[in-house]
Amino acid sequence: MKNAFLTLILTFGILSCNAQSQREKEEKIRLEINTEFKQNSSNCSGGIDAVSDFNNKTEFWNICNLKNGNRIITIESHEKETYYQEIYFEKNGELVYARETENYMPKNYFTQMSWNCEFYAENGKLIALMSLGHGKTEDEEWNPDVIFEMYKNRLTELKRIKK
Repeated sequence: MKNAFLTLILTFGILSCNAQSQREKEEKIRLEINTEFKQNSSNCSGGIDAVSDFNNKTEFWNICNLKNGNRIITIESHEKETYYQEIYFEKNGELVYARETENYMPKNYFTQMSWNCEFYAENGKLIALMSLGHGKTEDEEWNPDVIFEMYKNRLTELKRIKK
């Protein structure tokens, strides 16, 4: 009986440590990527580089190609009563961070309700995400890996914008 109890305690302790170390690892990765994103974005100008209507709405693009080879793509639009923003941060041509924002913001009002989700990727795989507010992430059918499809579609659209 003592052995069974000791085994149970050890198993629980090991599992608890593994879960905590995984959270700590994700937090460390998020902090590193956030720091690098902020450093890179501080070197970007906030202007509009292109306007598109690929998705049956007017979208404003800002493309920031950095000297270090990194790139930040920001796409913004407003449709009906919602402001949309997508940000993609590429490091060495690979998506490492994305943020999707939807703010309920009727015309002539300040933001009434906000939702955003930050996605952290490594080697083409989602490794962590952080969501704030009420939005897509509350839907049990929502798949966070959809960000990779969104990113791929945006790169295709970017190629279609005439220079």
